[in-house]
Amino acid sequence: MSLIEAIRRAQIFDASPLIWNGTPLFPGHPPIEIDSRARTHDRDGYFLQTLSLGEHTGSHADAPAHALSGPSRQTIDAIPVDRFVAPYLVYDLSGLGLGPGDLATADDLREAERATGHALEPADAALIHFGWERHYLDDGGTWWAANAPGLAADACAYLVDRGAGLVGSDTATCDTAVRDGMIVSDVGHQIYFLPNGIPIVEGLVGLGTVPPRGIFVGAPLKVSGGSGAPLRALLIVERDA
Repeated sequence: MSLIEAIRRAQIFDASPLIWNGTPLFPGHPPIEIDSRARTHDRDGYFLQTLSLGEHTGSHADAPAHALSGPSRQTIDAIPVDRFVAPYLVYDLSGLGLGPGDLATADDLREAERATGHALEPADAALIHFGWERHYLDDGGTWWAANAPGLAADACAYLVDRGAGLVGSDTATCDTAVRDGMIVSDVGHQIYFLPNGIPIVEGLVGLGTVPPRGIFVGAPLKVSGGSGAPLRALLIVERDA
């Protein structure tokens, strides 16, 4: 089967939330401003909006430069785009009942793999389904962004050892555990993922509704010198016959 035929037979899931003036943001991040009157048909003969938003808005990628300073940092425009097109494996941790600040362990990831019958292969995208999307608009999104479970050090190390090419989640902070806006643990950002050139994708939606295996496509905007960038995340799976 050719690639074109495979795409025509595939089912595509949108794993990105809507970007609007009320999109939930991590505490302290720049606000979103969408000016729908920047250009109008009546005044200008065409329609165009202006956008003002931080690099870490909606579903977005974190580049190593987000956590690292100095010459070793890598900005989003320097990451090869093929890093954001990869087979994915969803780790369903939603049944663990983790709360803000709680940490999932390597054993939790192994059990999630066993439940799917699949294992993460080198360069795959590991997508963590904490079940946190159910809180997405709690208190206008403020609570969701300021509270999240995360990944323990051994869980981060496990994904690195498995050769993960990308790690994503349905929280605003991926591996980072947060409670009331205070970071409890962020070893993935600081030690395991970004320092090893493994980009992070945050703010995904719909991970509980897709098959555990498929293709992740989520190329971020090519922002010059960016610490990260918004992306439109797509999960591509084989359509049921």
